[in-house]
Amino acid sequence: MATLLDALDAAVNHHMAGHTDEAARLYRLVLSVEPAQPGALHLLGVLQAQAGNSPAAVRGIARALRVRPESAQARAHLGGAQHSAGRPEEAEATLRRALALDPGLGDALDALGATLHGLARYPEARRWLHRAAAARPGHPQTLVNLGTVLRDQRRFAEAEACFDAVLARHPGHADAHLARAVGRLVQGDLAAGWEGFEHRWRRFATPPWAGEPLEGRRILLHVEQGYGDAIQFVRYAPLVAQAGGRVMVETDRALFRLFQSLGPPVQVLERGPEPPPHDLHCPLMSLPRAFGTRLETIPNGVPYLVVDEGDRQRWQARLAGVTDEDGGLRVGLVWAGNPRHRNDRNRSIPPALLRPLLAVEGVRFFSLQTGDARGALPALPGQDVADLTDGVRDFADTAAILAHLDLLVTVDTAMVHLAGALGVPAWLLLPHAPDWRWLLDRADSPWYPTLRLFRQPRPGDWATATATVAAVLRAAVQRRAGRSRG
Repeated sequence: MATLLDALDAAVNHHMAGHTDEAARLYRLVLSVEPAQPGALHLLGVLQAQAGNSPAAVRGIARALRVRPESAQARAHLGGAQHSAGRPEEAEATLRRALALDPGLGDALDALGATLHGLARYPEARRWLHRAAAARPGHPQTLVNLGTVLRDQRRFAEAEACFDAVLARHPGHADAHLARAVGRLVQGDLAAGWEGFEHRWRRFATPPWAGEPLEGRRILLHVEQGYGDAIQFVRYAPLVAQAGGRVMVETDRALFRLFQSLGPPVQVLERGPEPPPHDLHCPLMSLPRAFGTRLETIPNGVPYLVVDEGDRQRWQARLAGVTDEDGGLRVGLVWAGNPRHRNDRNRSIPPALLRPLLAVEGVRFFSLQTGDARGALPALPGQDVADLTDGVRDFADTAAILAHLDLLVTVDTAMVHLAGALGVPAWLLLPHAPDWRWLLDRADSPWYPTLRLFRQPRPGDWATATATVAAVLRAAVQRRAGRSRG
């Protein structure tokens, strides 16, 4: 027994010192001897949560609680892991139980506030995070979480005070820099926002480019986050070539053919295990900073990506008789994003709430929905919505489909960036607290001239937003009919 406890103590010491591999080895050693040892189960779960493996953390900490159900700390950590795993309702119940056991437990107060924030219950989230901040003054993650809620409530000065308090003690705290940068960007302060935004990415061994003269050097522009981000910021690649760089864009296979439409000055490469030889590098999302982009200088000429003519003709043949059945307005529809996106619960729309939109007469809707949400297509309320995604290999195919539609109505996914880059008219449905790039309160976007924004007036209020889109769409159909009669 003493040897087992010694091993557990050693694991904890390694864990606290940041020696995660050795800590994990020792936790597993303890569990190989005593599979139900609650401390090892709990702390190995914490280690897995810290490594980003939330599902494994949930399983392990839940096992620990079956052995030791009275542990408020383990319940707090389980709730935090459930929140990170995208199970907020379970997390809320778990964390409230932890706080019933220990009302002042900082981890539980903080995790409950973060969970309620993810559910767009901002006033409740703020109250719990204020309690967490009082329970553990100066705790950096609690202050970042509180500041983020305040930011999404548009209490920007209070939010900045939280982030500044963290950075005063921890100048390199990346989450605080990023949270503050997002607040600056969403308010349109791009100059300050781009600087803080630099804390988001991992640098290569080669020097990063920040806008200095290129003089013919090879520069690697690389994708770092989602498809939509890549589509939005690849617009800068030809500008880098014009500035004197020999430009390579390294991207995923799904974007490879689409990005080839950037033209000869840009070499497009499919991402491999190692980057190609280059002199300088720059993530695509750092290019606005390198060019000193402000709202009034955003390079928004469209289209900056174009449909391959072969793809256009191939899809025209495939869609013949589908998109031109009745002469109505042809509208593409996307109602959900990637469920693994941290904010997907707030940006995706439950299909039942599309009823007002799908009831508009004179419109033929076509689904461009991909992923798991595609399975909800048969249950969409109202008209039969044709699925156009069969046979789609990549974004170049999707671009060719968009070329045959009159309009795209979508939530905040890569599809809106694709339509915007092609110059296809698109209407974007946004949550009350939008992603930074859509700014605040405006119905247009300086990034995409053919885009129109429809926003929730209150957190979670998709009903009003979809009803507004339906009314505007109905008016567009009437104007179209009037022109036809004239």
